[in-house]
Amino acid sequence: MEPNLHENHRQRVWEKFRRFGLQVFADHEVLELLLFFAIRRGDTNPTAHALLKRFGSLHAVLEAPPEELQKVKGVGPHTASLIKVAFALVGRYQADVAKMEANGDKLNSSERIGAFFVPQFMGESEEVLIAAYVDGAGRVIKCEEAGRGGRAQVRVDCGKICRNALLSEAAGVAIAHNHPNGRALPSHEDIEVTRMLERYLNDMDIELLDHCIVARGKYYSMRKQLLIGQERR
Repeated sequence: MEPNLHENHRQRVWEKFRRFGLQVFADHEVLELLLFFAIRRGDTNPTAHALLKRFGSLHAVLEAPPEELQKVKGVGPHTASLIKVAFALVGRYQADVAKMEANGDKLNSSERIGAFFVPQFMGESEEVLIAAYVDGAGRVIKCEEAGRGGRAQVRVDCGKICRNALLSEAAGVAIAHNHPNGRALPSHEDIEVTRMLERYLNDMDIELLDHCIVARGKYYSMRKQLLIGQERR
């Protein structure tokens, strides 16, 4: 009888989703629904509640490293991977939307640059550097991953960014990297290497538009804080 009860419950949850979407779901119900894909039989409600109890919020569950997720009873490698894929998929969608909007918009302010980069780091557990090359009107010519490191550091390859800027015939470059386990604040090394990149680009008459540090859906703009952009004044 118990399997049938769980199966009927799953059917009711799916029907609720089809009729109303996730807007009417509590956080534990969102996780419960997601866990259906990894836990094919049985009740996923206790696992959903356990995840929220351990991490405190839906956002924190989605951001948690796989090894931390697996410390929760009922969460194995497959379930942890599913949660990370779901979170990364949201980020991929938002990044694609940001890129499409940028095709008709211009990265000509720190606010627009920050909004462009933030969704591209959703689901990343490692530090990643992304570079966007823009034309004279601020339209994105190309956006690419320019480096990937561990959880605490990513190397900025100034030579690679400068070469790609020349090959793209870019008038400006905007870069961003994330702090997966930290705050959206630059380190001393972040500032120094950014200023070095700015000097190299200036020598080629290419502007470094901004360097954003991204963490937990927020960004820090070095240009807005006047850490760069002074040499061209």
